[in-house]
Amino acid sequence: MSVIISVLCVVLMATVSCSEQTLECFQCTLGFWDMCFTTKVNCSVGDQCFVGTGKAASVLDVKMLGCLPEEGCNKTMTIEFPANKTVYTMNMQCCNESYCNGGPAVLLPSFTVIALTVGQTIDVL
Repeated sequence: MSVIISVLCVVLMATVSCSEQTLECFQCTLGFWDMCFTTKVNCSVGDQCFVGTGKAASVLDVKMLGCLPEEGCNKTMTIEFPANKTVYTMNMQCCNESYCNGGPAVLLPSFTVIALTVGQTIDVL
């Protein structure tokens, strides 16, 4: 009986140690200034946590958090804001530990706050 238990323990340990670990990261689809509605997400194998920062319409600081394939890390990407076709650049900085991409500076209570902020900013432009 003890031999069977020992074999099962070895098999279990080999399975756990051989399986690839994935990161858990903070995620924010799109935030403005330091405001971001932040959740937690499990990344896919090979993804890293990232913080993306950029500027929309040359005046509005934008921010994204989440998981990103390693080949997209530490690069500048061009992204189009779907609501009004504003194009902005986003600097994608990655890290490879769970929750290393920071956390919520300010948790927004709802999408309404973001919509009102964007609406007012766009009207100013």
